[in-house]
Amino acid sequence: MNKKNFLVVHTPGSFGNFIAYLIDCHKAKTILQNPFIQSGASHARPKEGATVSLDIVDTGKWSDVYKNTDKTVVGCVWQQHYFNYILHAYYSRTNSGQFGRCGIEYCEQNFYDFIKKHNATGRMQQDIQDLKTLFGVTITSKNKTVPRHVLRMYFWYKMIEYEKNTVVKENNNIKNYSNIELIDVADIIVYDKLQAFLTKLLGVKLDFKETHTRFLQKNRSLMEYNKSLEILDAVKQGKNIAIENLTTMGEAMILFYLETHYFDIPFFNTVDFFRNTEQIVSYVKHFPNSLRQPNKLFCKHYKRFSPNVVS
Repeated sequence: MNKKNFLVVHTPGSFGNFIAYLIDCHKAKTILQNPFIQSGASHARPKEGATVSLDIVDTGKWSDVYKNTDKTVVGCVWQQHYFNYILHAYYSRTNSGQFGRCGIEYCEQNFYDFIKKHNATGRMQQDIQDLKTLFGVTITSKNKTVPRHVLRMYFWYKMIEYEKNTVVKENNNIKNYSNIELIDVADIIVYDKLQAFLTKLLGVKLDFKETHTRFLQKNRSLMEYNKSLEILDAVKQGKNIAIENLTTMGEAMILFYLETHYFDIPFFNTVDFFRNTEQIVSYVKHFPNSLRQPNKLFCKHYKRFSPNVVS
C-alpha cells in the first residue's frame, strides 16, 4: 500500500470527497466500497483511516491545512464559467443525505427545514435574511415554503452577484496556496484526464472507469448545468426542444444564460416557466424594441456583463 499521506481541499461541489476516495483506492490498489449517497455526492465513504477532504468554506478549515504540513495537499478548483454548476451543487449535493436525491428539490418543498437541518445551519441563515431583504419573503416555522418563481429568481440573483460569493474567494485561495497539486473540475469529469492525474500523483494506474461513469450519472447538478447550455444553443439555432424536469436552479441557469447572451432583452420572472425553446425563440423575436435595455444588475457590473464580454 502507498504510504504517502494526502489532504484534499475544495469548495462545495468540486468533487473533493470523490478525489479523496480515489486516492484511497489507488493507495489500496483496488476499488473500495461505493462512496455515493443518493444525491451522488461521495459522502458515504468511511472516515477512519481515510484521506481527509476539507470543505474550505467551513470556518477554521484553513487552520487544519496549515497544521498538516507533512501531507501532500491536493486542491480541487474550477474556472469562473463553472460557478453556476458549483452553486447548484452547493444546494443540491450537500451534507450526508438528509435531503434525499436533491437538496434543491427539498428547498422547493420546505426551505425552512432545509436550513434547519443543514450541517452549516448558522451560515445558511443568510439565505433567509436575503430572501426577506430582496423579495419580502419571510420564512418561519409557520411559513416554510418559498414561491417557486421567487426561489428561481433568488438563485438567478446569486449567479449575477457571483463575485460576492464565498466559494469564489475560497476557490481563488486554493489556487494561490503554495506547494499544492491542483486539479480542475473540468478535468475531473473527463476520465482519461483524471486517471492520468492520479497515476502521476500516486505512481499507480488503476482502472476506475465504471466508478467514474456512476459518478457522472448520479450528478444532477452537472446534468442541469449541461442541459441549460444545451437549451441556450437550441435557442440560438432556432431548434425546438422541451424544457422539463428541471429544478428552480436549472431554470435560473437558463434565464442567466439567455440574458447574458441577448443582453438587452430582460427575461421577466413569470410564475410559469418556458415549456420549450420555441417559446423562448418567439419571446426574443417579438420583444418590443422600445423596451430593450440591459437589466440594472448588468449595468451595475458593466465590467463583467457587457456584449463584448459575454457574447
